[in-house]
Amino acid sequence: MPDSPLEKDNLFQLNTLIWASFPQPLGAPVTPVLQNAGYTLFAIEKPLEASVAEKAQLNKSTLEIRPNPTIDVVLSREKVSSYILVECKPSSFGLDSDWTSQARGLIVAGANIASRLGVSRKSTSEMCYLVPKEDTQSTDATLVALHKEMLSKGLKACPTGVIGIYVKPDGAYLGLSGRPQGTALLPLTLIPEQKVLSVAAEQDPKPLYVIPWIPDGQDSNDLEAFKEKIRAQLLSWLGKATIGYSQVLYFEELLNNVSRGVFQYWGDKSSLFGRVFPMVEKLVRSFFGDDARVSIRRRELAITLELEKDREEIMEQVRTIGLPEKLPEGVQLQLDEQLKPTSGDDSAE
Repeated sequence: MPDSPLEKDNLFQLNTLIWASFPQPLGAPVTPVLQNAGYTLFAIEKPLEASVAEKAQLNKSTLEIRPNPTIDVVLSREKVSSYILVECKPSSFGLDSDWTSQARGLIVAGANIASRLGVSRKSTSEMCYLVPKEDTQSTDATLVALHKEMLSKGLKACPTGVIGIYVKPDGAYLGLSGRPQGTALLPLTLIPEQKVLSVAAEQDPKPLYVIPWIPDGQDSNDLEAFKEKIRAQLLSWLGKATIGYSQVLYFEELLNNVSRGVFQYWGDKSSLFGRVFPMVEKLVRSFFGDDARVSIRRRELAITLELEKDREEIMEQVRTIGLPEKLPEGVQLQLDEQLKPTSGDDSAE
């Protein structure tokens, strides 16, 4: 557990949203409360770039507005062509906060969602903040005030809302105890709060993360968990490799297997290629060292196994090098329990 409450952790917030928006089989420890309400995951870490005309308009405003914000999560309701921007924050903030320029930028982006996401011109949008439950009322009030402020300046503004997140002994919840001031529709589907993740008493929910690490994460242990899940996937891939042939594992495939396909929703390509892939390359290199049978490039791993002995030696190297005294909970390295690629319909790890 991180030092700060789990509800304030951006990675925990992000994973909870993902759990809530993905279908799950009966008996899974996750209840997809957003999926059940008609909301599905559209993108994560999605840049919302303004057009030249929009930027010119925003530059004329006396308000501090971030013109090209990046949103943590985009949900969609395809039947009604609606998109919900969800930003994760560790606490509430006031009108004098450094976060207000970003909030204004997101409210403007939501009002111009067709051009920002490249979707139908008939599409609508709203913008919600996900914060610890104790901060929902104050965050809601700030967003409503920003919305009114922007309309008074002649700017477009999408509806705003707030969602609470908190952990009880039996799991993680999303929702509100009462109706908010903002007019966004998503929060209304989560009154009263609903359980997303069920856990046993004192159980750490982190082993169930579908995204185990993000750049600028708050807990250094998340990177260790990411490394061990990559190790497990590499062992699984090596165990299936064909003797006598050169084979390539692309980092896109590796990331998708680690995250159960969620990394394909990563919208910020500059972050993905500039920060995520370099970290994957660094971690992969740490397992193979300078083994001549392995070639590692910026976005792929190539390997040649001439004999079964090559496989055994390389797998033993990957299995044992830099192994922590205690594996992160939920990570298995035994050959009969290796992680395997699964679809979004399978249960969480």
